[in-house]
Amino acid sequence: MNFEHLFNPASIAVIGASQKLSSVSGQPIAYLKAADYAGRIYPVNPRYQEVAGYRCYPDLMSLPETPHLVVIAVAAAGVAAALEQVIARAAPIALVLTSGFAETGEEGRRAQQALVMRAREAGVQLIGPNCQGFMNIAERIHVGFGPPYGLTYRKGSVSLVSQSGAFGNSILMMANVEGVGFRRYISTGNEAMTTSLDIIEHLLEDSGTRVIAGYVEGFQDAQRLVGIGRRALRAGKPLVMWKVGNSEAGARAALSHTANLGGSSALYRAAFRQAGVIEANDVGDLADCVKAFAADRLPTGKRMMVLSLSGGAGIAMADRCAEAGLELPVLDPDTVATLTQLLPPFASVANPLDLTGNIQNHPGMFGTTLERVARDVRVDMIGIALAAVSGTVATALAKEIVRIAAQIRIPVLVAWNADPATSEEAYRLLDEASIPRYSSPVRCARGAGALWQFTSARMRQQQIDNESSLEISQPEVVRSLATQKAGLAEYEAKRVLARYGIPVTREQVAVSPADAERIAAETGYPVVLKIQSRDIPHKTEANGVRVGVASGEAVQAEFAAIMASAASYAPDAALDGVLVQEMVPDAIEMILGVNNDLLFGPAVMVGLGGIFAEVFRDVSWRLAPVTLPEAHDMIHELRTVALLEGVRGRPHADIDALARTIVHLSALALDLREQVAEVDINPLFVLPDGCGVVAGDALIKLRHGDAALTAQPRVSVSGSEMEPSIFNKEGTA
Repeated sequence: MNFEHLFNPASIAVIGASQKLSSVSGQPIAYLKAADYAGRIYPVNPRYQEVAGYRCYPDLMSLPETPHLVVIAVAAAGVAAALEQVIARAAPIALVLTSGFAETGEEGRRAQQALVMRAREAGVQLIGPNCQGFMNIAERIHVGFGPPYGLTYRKGSVSLVSQSGAFGNSILMMANVEGVGFRRYISTGNEAMTTSLDIIEHLLEDSGTRVIAGYVEGFQDAQRLVGIGRRALRAGKPLVMWKVGNSEAGARAALSHTANLGGSSALYRAAFRQAGVIEANDVGDLADCVKAFAADRLPTGKRMMVLSLSGGAGIAMADRCAEAGLELPVLDPDTVATLTQLLPPFASVANPLDLTGNIQNHPGMFGTTLERVARDVRVDMIGIALAAVSGTVATALAKEIVRIAAQIRIPVLVAWNADPATSEEAYRLLDEASIPRYSSPVRCARGAGALWQFTSARMRQQQIDNESSLEISQPEVVRSLATQKAGLAEYEAKRVLARYGIPVTREQVAVSPADAERIAAETGYPVVLKIQSRDIPHKTEANGVRVGVASGEAVQAEFAAIMASAASYAPDAALDGVLVQEMVPDAIEMILGVNNDLLFGPAVMVGLGGIFAEVFRDVSWRLAPVTLPEAHDMIHELRTVALLEGVRGRPHADIDALARTIVHLSALALDLREQVAEVDINPLFVLPDGCGVVAGDALIKLRHGDAALTAQPRVSVSGSEMEPSIFNKEGTA
């Protein structure tokens, strides 16, 4: 979607333009005039002949040309009529500043939907409503209202998209103070038609934008996020997002503010990981991340060398490097030998390397040290902490940093907190050389972490691009689930899993005590017994599970006890019988799941399972489809991955089989996205390396009340008619 006419219009009309230039409908014209906008400005208001020295027209049809952009700045009740003018004039884009729509409640939501339907029918691109405008900072075209639209900002290659108007303006101003240079800025408001992701997609094609930042309350088209993020990775354009509305209170506020659903914070973070989005949590954090990309240099690895004139500053940077996923390598022996001869005896050659304040007397020695470190094969980037160095010494050190940075291609970042009045020339030298400069060692390390995060995400994306996702089509399963009016019993759910290549336990449903004893003997003792009923999804609550039943007599007795307990727990439940299942020894219990989210679609989860699933909540999520490399990433994100890798003499678990099972569950989630709401496999038994996995229990919840659940007619496959049900009690699919 091309928004070049929005950001760089040759002509702008303002419907509702006011002669009171301080008003909301007067400010867009006032700011454009003050900035000497080179295009044509057309105030539109039948009440006036002139606004701010420009001829004022009674309506759009009276204009001498069709404007590239129409700004609608009238009361909410008049927006629909203003849109009709836009349509009649065939103007391509309407920017609606007016509030009073979906953010106000149901009546406003209906009015907003009517606007969108009309705009789509006519092919008009609608921005807003309830937005404050946009700024083309590169050409100083500021279209909107509020004092920030009258300011001048640093020009640069960062473009900012915000779902909040007033707060987006604040982010722009604060980041500008932090030294961030901007190219484009827009507040998207209610996103009735044009969304943040639409704008981001446009900015990916904008050659002048190198970094895209965003303030996000919730994406209504969130399923596009991963695809757009991966395009950004391939294009080499970092996405830095500040996502709010993650708490329950925050999500409610986001809904009332811009009528966007906040969604699940876990799924947003999963999408960010998959898309390579760098997540910020404050204005300063966002600024730290985007500033790191100013020099257009990426590291090839995560090894960071820290140079400091203060031991404390070096330690602070080292601590934050560890939190940011960076490593402080041991220098190459040749580098150590050279620096030992070069530096005074009291300078400890290590990482961090404390040059001490004495280096201020020897700027040339500082440059030689920096050059030698920069050429060390074990160093991927350098962080320099210069504390409060100022005056002529500051300028000398800055010149050395600029000189060395020009000779190498690895990133160099500087932490420097001297009074700007005493280091103005030094700061100017770094800024002109596009060397990221931070006010503290901690923030410098955060910037370096963002560089590595983006680099590693691009590496993962290259792996994913070389790995196709698994697709499995089971039309008979789709038809069978479409006819189900309730959830599935465990044995039915496992039959579904088996059809998608997920191993399940050997088991059969017994309908009598004698039947249970026969099945147990065939399965082999000891066995597990479980009540089976679609009406009892949580079997333990009904006292419907027995583990380690070791004889035929015990099986018969426990069968009767389980059936009696279930009948007492849920008198109206339809009882299918008791599942007789094999015991699975010497396995680690994991949990796999699917959540078919309204915003993101199917998402897949892995975590520590069994009784610890709810206790530790150690899980990792990805949006489907999940490739094999991504499945391995999910597993290794878990805090408890050490259990799978073998601890205290336990064998290494079959992590490869676990990863393959995640991929197969992802294929199931996509194939059944119209039928299935949730899948829960707990426990999934992960056996020793080479022995595979097996699903010990499973729950599948269906999407009720959805048109997609309508039963489909039976179809002929290879000339034979397929039965609509795949379920039976004998343990075969």
